[in-house]
Amino acid sequence: MNSFKSYLQNNFTFTAEEIKELLICFTLKGYKKKEHFLKAGQYCKNVAFIEKGCFLYYEIIDGEEKVCDFAFENDWITQYNSLLNNVPSTVNIYAIEDSKILVMDLPKLEKLTVSIAKIGILRAKLAEQYFTESTKRASQLANLKAEERYEILLKEKPEALQRIPQYHIASYLGIKPQSLSRIRSKN
Repeated sequence: MNSFKSYLQNNFTFTAEEIKELLICFTLKGYKKKEHFLKAGQYCKNVAFIEKGCFLYYEIIDGEEKVCDFAFENDWITQYNSLLNNVPSTVNIYAIEDSKILVMDLPKLEKLTVSIAKIGILRAKLAEQYFTESTKRASQLANLKAEERYEILLKEKPEALQRIPQYHIASYLGIKPQSLSRIRSKN
């Protein structure tokens, strides 16, 4: 929980007492490589903070796995649409490597939002981050060449290239693995 405490102290103005109250609402859970946090068709009921490890978001489209995103240490994982609207998820989220996460269910989060006003700020910041990242990603897929998307990934998530299998990287970039090999050989 040290990573989470540091995250809260570095990004928000929670008091020590508020952090303590927040921490007791989370449960530490371990996930083995390829174990799902959420499967398509399930209702997302939790938010989680990644203490250690890496998770992959993907959808199955026309029988093919399409990678939507990655999440690493100090990132949050959830499926907002399912969580907030109580609808089945279209997205799968699973561990790429053995991982440890801090999990909280939505009722606890909502209760905390009432008791600690700053939780609303945390939630707003996370929603803004999610919206900004989603918009940026959609724009990149629509407007940039694969080489440009690869360069952005190198700059913004360099750890992805060491920790994520290349076929997942290719899927995330919207290209075939052979195209990714050609792009990488140029760099």
